Amino acid sequence: MKEHTLNPDLWNVAYREYLIRFALMRVSDYGTAEDLVQEAFLSGWNGRRHFRGDCSERTWLTGILRNKIIDYYRKTGRRPSVLATDLEAPFSGESENRSWIDEQPDDRANHRPGAETERKEFMEDLELAVSRLPEKMGEAFRMREILGYSTEEITGTLNISKANLWVLIHRAKQTLSSELSEDWNGVESFGGRLAA
Repeated sequence: MKEHTLNPDLWNVAYREYLIRFALMRVSDYGTAEDLVQEAFLSGWNGRRHFRGDCSERTWLTGILRNKIIDYYRKTGRRPSVLATDLEAPFSGESENRSWIDEQPDDRANHRPGAETERKEFMEDLELAVSRLPEKMGEAFRMREILGYSTEEITGTLNISKANLWVLIHRAKQTLSSELSEDWNGVESFGGRLAA
């Protein structure tokens, strides 16, 4: 594997636009996205000695930004209404890491009144249901299916095997499908897709 090195002098020029687009997919507010990117750059600078070089500089900064976005939602107590859209894949170059929530149709495209509110309500119900799962299962589901983390990132963070990850995701989907199906199964098939 090719070793990568950091070049903080070029971060703003090389990665700022990509990272802002990445953040905008998750926070839907340009000012907040800019602030989160700046915080990611600062954390990257402060933690540069810990960079092992086993991933690209952009991947490393994106991981830091993901954590900043998670912290943002924890601090504000808000829940994201839309985490990402189909527009993210061309920017990321990582289409295989698309999360379950990214695969859901954008109801606004159907010009259906109330679709955005419906999606927001679903995400709130989903987050509540995920919070009731066993801790490791809930975190695995959230990282993979909502935040779009890669298998390697999740297994490394949670210190579990790939097989264990897939078991946790499968069980989480079964539990969530059962819990959410009464309210959501007939609405754009959200509950049914969880069991897939």
